[in-house]
Amino acid sequence: MKVYDEAGQLLTSAPDLAKGWLEHTKRLVQNHPAQVERSHVEVMPGTENLRHLVMDQPARDAWDEYEAAQIYHPYTPEEQAEHDKPTLEQRVAVAESALLELMLRGAADV
Repeated sequence: MKVYDEAGQLLTSAPDLAKGWLEHTKRLVQNHPAQVERSHVEVMPGTENLRHLVMDQPARDAWDEYEAAQIYHPYTPEEQAEHDKPTLEQRVAVAESALLELMLRGAADV
């Protein structure tokens, strides 16, 4: 799947997901115009001028061709600050480590 920046430019390297996020979307590749029916009349072989209609191209409505794509959106400074905050699990782990160190110091003093 192709990845584009917000300006629509194709990214040649993998985006840094620590600094932004990906939006899953569809991207217009090409617009195909409507086609009118095309046919012609031919004389049937082995007959006395009997004719039949030969369909060269059937009529077709206009249609758009899409591809699955992703758009990379860099975080705003506010979003980056929120993203960089330590998680609750990280904060608890630091507090547990500090408590354990204090308890070990206290046990060594006894």
